[in-house]
Amino acid sequence: MKESKYRRFLLVSLPVPLFLLLWELIARSGFYNINLFPPPTIVASAFYYMLISGELLRDILASLTRVVVGYLLGSSMGIIIGILTGRIKSFQLAFGQLIQLLRPIPPISYVPLAILWFGLGEVSKYFLVFVGVFFPVWINTHLGVSNVEKTYIWAAKSLGAGNRRTLCEVILPASLPFIIAGMRTSIAIAFYCLVAAEIAGAFSGVAFRISVSHLVFRVDKMMAGLVVLGVMSAIADKAFTFFVHKYVPWYDMSR
Repeated sequence: MKESKYRRFLLVSLPVPLFLLLWELIARSGFYNINLFPPPTIVASAFYYMLISGELLRDILASLTRVVVGYLLGSSMGIIIGILTGRIKSFQLAFGQLIQLLRPIPPISYVPLAILWFGLGEVSKYFLVFVGVFFPVWINTHLGVSNVEKTYIWAAKSLGAGNRRTLCEVILPASLPFIIAGMRTSIAIAFYCLVAAEIAGAFSGVAFRISVSHLVFRVDKMMAGLVVLGVMSAIADKAFTFFVHKYVPWYDMSR
């Protein structure tokens, strides 16, 4: 048992240090220009100076605000519209086909329209994240709600449950795995849209800093920004998983 735990610890903890060591050796081997392919030590130094200057914290706060606002708006609207199209036939006929027509359009392609409609302010960033989040949450909610076993609904109705109670106590719990899957998938999509929004037109944010660093050939700051984006996305996913475990303990997130 101890040997198994020790082996598991090695498998979990060794890959990252080995990757960083290999990266350091390759970057300092002389085969590549160190300014274009900086080693982790130089990237860590750039990260430190960005942190103590306050630049990084301001960018992280700006990016997090855009992701959180756009994600909450997009997921909330996706759930509401998904319930309506999944349970109300007339609503599905009126709006479902229109949403299906818009759904395959890549969210990044809305960047020029967002800038024209909302300018370079925060609203355009919220809009792009909203668009990226809305469609995955909507389609998962729609499928989950529309595929609830009719026997569950009939049983609730036969016991005297009204429409609202049936929705809250039967339909939503039964479709919850679909909704959670859509919301979790949308976390990564929200960060994709954030990067597109900040590179296209912004004056702050982690992706904006990466774009500006590219213009002055500061690859170390670019890589530091990429690491920060990856960590932010991973933390957001872990936070969502924690939230689900805490408030929906019967749902298995490992599936």
